Amino acid sequence: MQLGEVLCLRARNGLALTVRRLRPGDDAALQAFHAGLGPESERWFRAHSYDDATVRRVLERSEAGDDLTLGLFDGNRLVGYFFLWYFSEPAPLLGIGLVDRYQGLGLGRQLMGILLDEARAAGRDGVDLTTNLDNERAYALYEKLGFRHYRDVPNLQGDGAVVVERAMFYTIRPGAEPPDRPHRPPV
Repeated sequence: MQLGEVLCLRARNGLALTVRRLRPGDDAALQAFHAGLGPESERWFRAHSYDDATVRRVLERSEAGDDLTLGLFDGNRLVGYFFLWYFSEPAPLLGIGLVDRYQGLGLGRQLMGILLDEARAAGRDGVDLTTNLDNERAYALYEKLGFRHYRDVPNLQGDGAVVVERAMFYTIRPGAEPPDRPHRPPV
């Protein structure tokens, strides 16, 4: 997505939402998103810490094009945060999080589609992601979209904990292989 471009999405219940690239100045929205995660969302989505310095660096990396960092908005409220970290590399790392009450509305598949389309358009080889070992719902969605499990990996979480997760890879360029890099946030 180009800076300034806005996409409209419709949830299964008819709710109209917008998607745009996050940029400097969205600090408060990103921190409010994190604060608004319920127990279910926070259990699955621990992308990075949300202190002022980390959020500023996340948004600066997005602005510079190092990462593709997007937000799903219900009016002015950020209700989904999704990204392709290491976007300039052959296989960026995908992450997606939704506030609890927006889950189960068919949005995850749409957000994944946006990210995969962006990776294809940018000429990437594939897309890498991790998911918790017991997050069967996400795992099933990723498999349906064409991701394949290639190994379990240690993943550095936003709170500093290291958790073993399933690493999955989506091939764009035939013959592409998952990257051999640590799984961790870029900031």
